[in-house]
Amino acid sequence: MVAENLALIAGATGAVGERVVDVLVATPGWQVVGLCRNPPESARDNVRYVKTDLLDARSCRQAVAAAGAVTHMVYCSRSPFGEGGVEDVPSNVAMFRHVLEASDVKSLRHVHLVAGGKWYGLHMGPFRTPADEDDPRHIPPNFYYDQQDFMSALRARRDWSWSSSRPNVIVDVAPGRGRNLISLIGAYAAICRETGAAFDFLGKPGCYDTLFELTDATLLARSIQWMLTDPRAADQAFNITNGDVFRWSRIWPMLAKYFGLECGIVRNTSMEFWMRGKEAVWDGIVQKYQLRPLKMEQVARWAFGDFVFGMDYDVVSSMNRARLAGFREMEDTPAMFLRHLNVYRAARVLP
Repeated sequence: MVAENLALIAGATGAVGERVVDVLVATPGWQVVGLCRNPPESARDNVRYVKTDLLDARSCRQAVAAAGAVTHMVYCSRSPFGEGGVEDVPSNVAMFRHVLEASDVKSLRHVHLVAGGKWYGLHMGPFRTPADEDDPRHIPPNFYYDQQDFMSALRARRDWSWSSSRPNVIVDVAPGRGRNLISLIGAYAAICRETGAAFDFLGKPGCYDTLFELTDATLLARSIQWMLTDPRAADQAFNITNGDVFRWSRIWPMLAKYFGLECGIVRNTSMEFWMRGKEAVWDGIVQKYQLRPLKMEQVARWAFGDFVFGMDYDVVSSMNRARLAGFREMEDTPAMFLRHLNVYRAARVLP
């Protein structure tokens, strides 16, 4: 039976793309072609991976031509250059343009672009909350703006529609990917226990009591599938978060109890600084508990922790547009923390 939908996913092995692949191939009528720098060795039903350099327009054209009659394109890749507060604009825009221009064929019905909370300037400091999709843009640069502007301008001359998701701090179970808040907190807790330290909150004092939100990667993938096919989502951007908010002052004691640690105090200091030189401690933990042989940086990127725990202002997005348009799924964030941590432990990544 020929699949009705052929989805081309740029960044198919990344934090978002991997879950989009999972959701689509579990749905009858979908086949997936994944573009990625390093295709996985193991094969999957209804998925073909193609090694592609998104910075090379010719490589993108060849990959898309080999894919077949693409009906849906999902772009969830990111330039490897300059990740941080203000990310590289030229390379991010070029990568997206190369894939979209190559995918702009007769069979194409919908294009989805994954953006994020930086659309609202959360990396710059306090912003208006709850963030609404129509809020004014901050002063550039911001590659999300350039990508969406290019997409909407091209769409004005085409028959396909577009959508864009704006998640906030995506979390997932992703062994080997250190830029993940769940495994980072778990590794930090293990080091606290091994060194006899209390489970202190390392971050700005204001962050501990402010409102915050997260986006579960699988929830995001299900929302993307909805946007790909529901006419109510056409030509719009949507905030996609778990749908609840929390304060670290409520979550941190719960996590301390889960790890069997004393809940410490708030220390206005850098995780990256205090975790320097702790590789030997982590290697000892791996050996002691017979964990998978992952290096510390594969489990925790401490600079990412400093970024998250340095936001001493509300990070809250309105989900009204998505809910009114028909996507009403949500996640219980405290329960999600514990569920993800349990999976990491079962996978022998955390003790």
